[in-house]
Amino acid sequence: AVCGPGGRALFLRGKFSAGRPKFPNLKQKGGNSMLLAVNVSNSQILLGGYDGARLVLCARVHADRAWTSDEYAVQFSRVLALYGCDAAGVSGVIFSCVVPSLAETVRRALAMLYHGRIYTVGPGLKTGLQMRMDDPAQLGGELVCCAVAARALGTLPCVAVLMDTAISMVALDKNGVLCGGVILPGVRTGYDALCERTAQLTQIELRAPSCGVLGTNSAACMQAGAVFGTASMLDGMVERFSLALEGEAACVATGAFAPVVLKHCRHTVRYEENLLLDGLRLLYEKNAR
Repeated sequence: AVCGPGGRALFLRGKFSAGRPKFPNLKQKGGNSMLLAVNVSNSQILLGGYDGARLVLCARVHADRAWTSDEYAVQFSRVLALYGCDAAGVSGVIFSCVVPSLAETVRRALAMLYHGRIYTVGPGLKTGLQMRMDDPAQLGGELVCCAVAARALGTLPCVAVLMDTAISMVALDKNGVLCGGVILPGVRTGYDALCERTAQLTQIELRAPSCGVLGTNSAACMQAGAVFGTASMLDGMVERFSLALEGEAACVATGAFAPVVLKHCRHTVRYEENLLLDGLRLLYEKNAR
């Protein structure tokens, strides 16, 4: 699956608008330098290419723990070629990984494509974030990236939400200090588990049912629970975060399932499709000076 660059939207009490610019022409192989930002999650590997602050490439590949570094290097090269780029045009690399068994494999694959320093999100990398956590090293790289990008948007206090395999939320107070957060089962993760443990419930398409919150059949009931239930959970958590932060918190969200759910939230939620990649870019700029 491929996502467009720079896609941003606001979900305002059910209203949704998004612009997805066309990709620029990148057919100059080995031409302009490009930062390659890579995030490894439990199910997918997200790749972004930046020309300065402009996202010019965004793609996803399947995360397979059985693959070797050679196989990943070939796959990454194919993605670059799809956009008319090659490794010679890469001027820097930064990556984050929440799958320990894949971290070294992906790092070696990236080292085959780029022979300079590869920055890794984790201990030793400057983030500029103050963290009020028991052990900041336990905070996943994805959440660090989202928090850095959310703070750069300039509206504090705020809640940054990543909706992927898990739904992760972190809070930034009025001074931009990361105060803590929550982790919940992801939308698809929860309903996959439900289907596995029940005899008569089957897999569903993740969308809001046409009948609304009052489902009229099993599939519609599950869809209503998944979409409206998650939206209500986010509304409730934003309210609790605001109380804990002693002020109304803005909310910014990203992730594969965000567009389906956020339009049904009662709170104003800003959707930033590339929040995680933007965070990686900001971290690279801070550390590569």
